[in-house]
Amino acid sequence: MVALIAWLKVHQLDLMANEETRKHGIAFEVDFNNHETVDISIKLNLTKRVAVKTGEAGRLDIKHPAEIRTMPVYEDEFWKLYDGETLLAEWRTPEATP
Repeated sequence: MVALIAWLKVHQLDLMANEETRKHGIAFEVDFNNHETVDISIKLNLTKRVAVKTGEAGRLDIKHPAEIRTMPVYEDEFWKLYDGETLLAEWRTPEATP
């Protein structure tokens, strides 16, 4: 969940910054299989910006502008996620865009 929330803060800032959208934008369900395993379903209300303008002869011009992204300040540029001794994921912090 930590990695998911960090990704949302960069790529879906509108979801994280608005209290009303946060209430319904992230949901999860847990189904306990046994004492050792569970199934988790995560539901996200993601958005994508689309700009539509009427062009020549009534033609619709559709563009997908880049998302507005603000980068949180990270102390480290390279991250690793472990479960005990098992490496689960590793990634490099994305560079901030103006």
